[in-house]
Amino acid sequence: MKPTRKTITGRLAVTAAVLTAATLTGTGTAMAQSSAEGSCRGMSPNIIDFPYAGAVLVSQSQSDPGAPFVNIKSGGSLWGDYETQVTLNWTNLTTGASGSETQSRSVGFILGKGASITFNPHTGAGVVRTDFSVRNTGLVTQHVSCSKVSDVW
Repeated sequence: MKPTRKTITGRLAVTAAVLTAATLTGTGTAMAQSSAEGSCRGMSPNIIDFPYAGAVLVSQSQSDPGAPFVNIKSGGSLWGDYETQVTLNWTNLTTGASGSETQSRSVGFILGKGASITFNPHTGAGVVRTDFSVRNTGLVTQHVSCSKVSDVW
């Protein structure tokens, strides 16, 4: 179905409001101490679109100690697909162990699917810092980075 002028105007108004809110709340680095949740925020690579908002969740399983699940779930796009590539660098601040892993996904239409990337690094028990470098490619390429510190048992 072809969008009407009213639909396009409404989408642009929503986009402008979202971009204004993102600007007022800030972008860039997010830190959380011993928390299960955090976020990475930045501009969408489609420019006039919902901003990139990657929700970060670190969870653990008692059956696999020292190996947290790190999930980044992004919102979607008004216009359709763009590519997101997430690199996770982790450092166990207690033991000094570290590692890195990269995964890519397609971010889809806002009413359809976002993107969900899950890492399962074997960090070992201790205080673990996770650094995320996100590269989003659409009309332009946007980079977002954030860090998180969690207690891993």
